[in-house]
Amino acid sequence: MYFPLAQNTYLMKALRENGKKKNITLYKFGRLDIALENIYACRDDFEDKFPKELMNMGYDWNDLHDWILSIETGDSKWGRKLIVSEINIYQMNEGSL
Repeated sequence: MYFPLAQNTYLMKALRENGKKKNITLYKFGRLDIALENIYACRDDFEDKFPKELMNMGYDWNDLHDWILSIETGDSKWGRKLIVSEINIYQMNEGSL
């Protein structure tokens, strides 16, 4: 049996630890289609809808605007290609990632 893949949107931070690159997930926005709608809503009503966890990490409206541009264009603000992550829904539901 096959299950469709869902494209998920994450805010990740890349670090170097002992010379090795390590990605840390800071926030999960969810499926791309829903995430983009929610991110637009955050931009339009920043004070009430922007996740407090991200605000506590020091992110602000300008960062949110950069993320929207990155999703819309497929490029980061530094010109690098956006990484799209795909997760099998079945594995996600079973907790076997």
